Amino acid sequence: MSDSTSTTASVVIPGELQLSNPIPPPVTVPLPMIAWPDGVKNFWSGLLCLAVGVISLSTGLLCGLGLSGAFGRAGDGLSLSMVLVLTFMAVFGIGIGVGFIGAAFTCLWDAVRGDPVLEIGMDRLRDRRSGLSVPWSSVRSVGFLNGRLLSVDLQLRSPVSCWQNPFRIGVLFHRYRLIPNRVIVSVAHLDASAHVVAYTILTLVRQNGGEVISKIPHGPEMYPRLIAHGTPANLRSSPVASAPVT
Repeated sequence: MSDSTSTTASVVIPGELQLSNPIPPPVTVPLPMIAWPDGVKNFWSGLLCLAVGVISLSTGLLCGLGLSGAFGRAGDGLSLSMVLVLTFMAVFGIGIGVGFIGAAFTCLWDAVRGDPVLEIGMDRLRDRRSGLSVPWSSVRSVGFLNGRLLSVDLQLRSPVSCWQNPFRIGVLFHRYRLIPNRVIVSVAHLDASAHVVAYTILTLVRQNGGEVISKIPHGPEMYPRLIAHGTPANLRSSPVASAPVT
């Protein structure tokens, strides 16, 4: 055995579906997995979110000013439909603008931070962005948020105290009201593949007695098809290379 290998825990997850390979081979992921923010992805996403946010906020403010100005001028009449359209555009534009500007600053902060943000171990999950640290046995169920591979939604067996940034990619525009026993973990814009991070979490929750809810809206239940119940060595100790998972 070379010096670059060591005995460590590992977990077997389904391979990522591709159009050219509908039944991919499983992937062995060494544990613990330490994920850092992807600086390049976060930087460009931050600039894009900032541009969209500024345009949306400006549009919303202009619609709001136009609406208030029209009401303020004596003798000017506005149809009900025009009032409703301007009101909707003002509220929608301001809300979207604030959300994307918040996401821009969050992405730019992640682009320059110099510490890992997510640790997936054999015993527990740690998300340093929110302060979450829970053993897998405390997770009742897990699923994709809105069926998209940007974040996973954990339902815990008891309430936890952690802070959820509402502007983070994968959390943005979801669950503004905090639920004590529900936590969203973003898997987007990390230096590890979102597929690998998300399915490692799903597999470890299932291995520790939790429920995996991977059905997407109007789509099939993919996870049980990719890993059959009772697959041997889903969680084991084995010699693996210490190369990072991407």
